[in-house]
Amino acid sequence: MTDAAAPVAVGAVEPKPASLSEGFALGGWLTPVRIALILWAAMSLIAIVVNWQAIDAIDLSDTDDAMRMAQVRDLLAGQGWWDLTQYRVNPAGGGVLMHWSRIVDAPLALGILVIEPLFGQAMAERVVMTLWPPLLGAALCAACALGYRNLSDWRIAYVAPLFLIMAGFIVAQFRPLRVDHHGWQILLAMLIMAQALRPASWRAGLWGGLFGAALLAVSIEGLPMVALFAGLAALRWALHGRANDRDRLCGFMLALAGGAILLQFATRGPVGLVGNWCDSLSAPYMAAFVAAAALIFAAARANPKLFWARLGLLGIAGLAAAGALVWTEPSCANGPFASLDPIVVKYWYKNVLEGQPLWASKAPDAVHVLVPSLVGLAGSVLAWRQCREVADRRNWATVIVALLGAAALSLLVLRSAATAHLFALPGCAWLGLRLWTWARSISSTVPRILGSAAAALTLPLIGSTAVLVVLMALAPSLKAATESAAARNAAANRYQTTCLDPAAIAALDGLPPTTVLTPIDLGAPVIFWTRHSLVATPHHRNKDAMAHSIRVFAGDPAAAEVLVRKQQATLIVFCRTANDLTEYRHARKDALAAQLYRRKPPAWLEPVPIASRAGLSVWRVKSAAK
Repeated sequence: MTDAAAPVAVGAVEPKPASLSEGFALGGWLTPVRIALILWAAMSLIAIVVNWQAIDAIDLSDTDDAMRMAQVRDLLAGQGWWDLTQYRVNPAGGGVLMHWSRIVDAPLALGILVIEPLFGQAMAERVVMTLWPPLLGAALCAACALGYRNLSDWRIAYVAPLFLIMAGFIVAQFRPLRVDHHGWQILLAMLIMAQALRPASWRAGLWGGLFGAALLAVSIEGLPMVALFAGLAALRWALHGRANDRDRLCGFMLALAGGAILLQFATRGPVGLVGNWCDSLSAPYMAAFVAAAALIFAAARANPKLFWARLGLLGIAGLAAAGALVWTEPSCANGPFASLDPIVVKYWYKNVLEGQPLWASKAPDAVHVLVPSLVGLAGSVLAWRQCREVADRRNWATVIVALLGAAALSLLVLRSAATAHLFALPGCAWLGLRLWTWARSISSTVPRILGSAAAALTLPLIGSTAVLVVLMALAPSLKAATESAAARNAAANRYQTTCLDPAAIAALDGLPPTTVLTPIDLGAPVIFWTRHSLVATPHHRNKDAMAHSIRVFAGDPAAAEVLVRKQQATLIVFCRTANDLTEYRHARKDALAAQLYRRKPPAWLEPVPIASRAGLSVWRVKSAAK
């Protein structure tokens, strides 16, 4: 062995280059961003090859992707930019105004518009749906490399992309065909974090607030994260009273309030500025931002010298924001799902696991959610303790606070795990780098291999999988639960690829366009694949029609015909192997779902022969007796 192999402490600080640019020049042409893009391109190519069969068949794994493309198609067909109504959903009720943003629709529509003259609409859609999610992921990968370069260990910017592509909850939102808004949420959260890690200034605040406004325009689910970063900026000014912290805070709030109003008008028009929706950016939230911004500017102008005075003024601004929200629309205090019919909550909302708390998930899912966050938190705290410079400690404190907030949110809403893991990446990377540096200094082969393996365990997917394997060995019941979950996923995939097979789709689309009533989960795919209209899809704004659809299948059979005719449906379509139909037919032995499953329909229905490999059944509603 040489002297270079002398052991080093696990927590030893990597010498920092004389300047940041020097550190980034160590790789020559291979800058952090280029490394990020190369890694992401390789992973995306593999993902496209692995999913080629699904891409060829446009086998969408999520109903929101199907509805998103239906919204894009309507836009390209001439529907107004500001008109987000889905007229083919609940046509008896005049359609459904969607809570989604044109920000997500725009690049999809533009890509299809550009490619369609060359290959036709069908191929243009397939190309855009295949390439756009990975392209959005490439932007995220570059944002991670640039955003985390301001941390104490410059090597994190180089390895963060490797940790990113090993974060399953994140990567899943950028796979081919995944065109819904969740990828946008993750990217914008990273852009806000990147600005929070920059030196405090008006510019950093303005960019952070603008990205926050964009996140809220895409999805109001981002409100807790935006509030967290606003609160962190406010706390820094309250604690220290520094002019640059005050500038960052004022810039953030100005851009948040102004950006929210501008983006809302740009994507929804004048109606968007006065609508009182609780499930999307609207007047109540904009009123809250304006109230908070106005009082924060007043507090900044007063610029009190005492910490308690600054904190008190900021507290008043927070209370004013909450008061403006509730005063503008009191029902927003109850959340966007408070008005759902109990039957919709029971048979639909509680089955949307990504929107449920972590304890409603299976143990394997909980392990994959918790482990990366815990590893990232441990690494971030250790990094914070190792820092010698105030700026480095402040940046790691930002990461820790953001991670704690996102991880807490992931306990309440499972789909927030992707954001939590995004903020866990630098802590995981710091810990992995330290373990790797320590392992390579060990002279003995076996300990060096074990140390290197320990470093690999800081990669999110590898670490959580290793923990799960250990837990399954210790608890056989957990192994059984994992295998059961895998079997259910396989069954769901079989349903996706067989119940809506090309023959069944062609036969269904060949019927004269009409209004179709289906179980909730089948609605969006039928909208995507056919010309028919639907009574209900799994989107909560159509809550009354959703309740009617469930009661038709699972409720009093005597009332089913009345509800079907009320919705002006002339076809009933369902998949015999679908999970939701199974729930409906088990709800009541005499319910319509049970009758149709046994092929013993009521007198007001007649069968429509249709080709299907896995039991897509179609029934026609007979004309009402006069």
